[in-house]
Amino acid sequence: MKTLLSCVAFFGFAISAFAQSPSAPRISQVFAFYCNSDYSSCPDGFQPALGPVQLSDGNFYGTTWYGNTSTDLGTVWQATPSGDVNVLYTFKPNGSGKYVNGSYPAVSFVAGTNGDLYGVTLDGGAQNNGVFYSITTGGSLKVLYNFCSLSGCPDQAVPVVLGGDGNFYGLTTTLVFKLTPEGAWSQLYSFPSSEEGVELIAGTDGHLYGVAASLPIQSTKESVFRLTTSGAYTVLHTFPKLEGVSALTQSSKGTLYGVFCCGANTGIFQINSARKFKILQTTPQGAFPPSLLVKGSDGKLYGLITNGSDYPGYVFAMTTKGKTVFSEQFNCASDGCDPLSLIEASDGNFYGLTAVGGTVSQGDNPDGTMFKVATKLKLR
Repeated sequence: MKTLLSCVAFFGFAISAFAQSPSAPRISQVFAFYCNSDYSSCPDGFQPALGPVQLSDGNFYGTTWYGNTSTDLGTVWQATPSGDVNVLYTFKPNGSGKYVNGSYPAVSFVAGTNGDLYGVTLDGGAQNNGVFYSITTGGSLKVLYNFCSLSGCPDQAVPVVLGGDGNFYGLTTTLVFKLTPEGAWSQLYSFPSSEEGVELIAGTDGHLYGVAASLPIQSTKESVFRLTTSGAYTVLHTFPKLEGVSALTQSSKGTLYGVFCCGANTGIFQINSARKFKILQTTPQGAFPPSLLVKGSDGKLYGLITNGSDYPGYVFAMTTKGKTVFSEQFNCASDGCDPLSLIEASDGNFYGLTAVGGTVSQGDNPDGTMFKVATKLKLR
């Protein structure tokens, strides 16, 4: 499904493109996931997967790949802004060894309009192909849909996003589907045989936006599209051959931002509400581009640069005119490294998860963190 987008993970911004500033916001650890010395106990689960998601109660929520025992295949956790962690739910087998409520909750995790959280697991459920579930902040979990329930499995377990109409939407290589909060699955849009779906986000304007790639892959062209929740499909911009597109995000004014990679140029682009395309910043050849972008409430673009656990990763901010405001490298020992996610919280700071590292008590083994980037933004 990712086609050429896999190259994004192996290229990136040259650090020289992000001049360091003495006043650059500092990265700090909120809490670390950990196991004891012999890995016989991992109290909060380990290997962070998805999150953080902040709800109106001010707390953060997320998932891990594994739990506290060898048969625990994932957790849903809650954390306060000060770093107190509580496991809400652990994905365990039943008496027959079946993970009927799903396992490995690492596909998708989003907040619903009703104050509950909704997620997708990789495995488990009736078909052992994952489930769509809801969970309350009190830890009550309900399976809403078992993926691959339809003949031929067009209903695959893939990430879902919350649409402006309160329903959830997901994209496979062949189609875009809708899931109601009650778990009713239906097809919204089918890609022609000459294309495949690559990425999908929920826009701030109530529409869906995504990336589709033409076939065959050897000469593919990728396009950014808009899809209404009633199924109307519009191509906004098509990129040159063999140029991958990822990390879409949309501002409150309707401007789309994203990353393009691996063709003649690599960098960050924008497409405004009038469908005008513009390159904001290009990256030096052979450098790593951002793996994620977030539009901040201050008008800046915040993002992550990462290339796996052997590369610590950077967080950065830039203006919509392409000027870098700050960048800072993660420290594996103190902050964690290989960042996975980034969100803006209600206090105006940014929070995210790292895959490895962190500061823990002597004798324990660190396994990733929730971190904070202090931006000194005003409260919203």
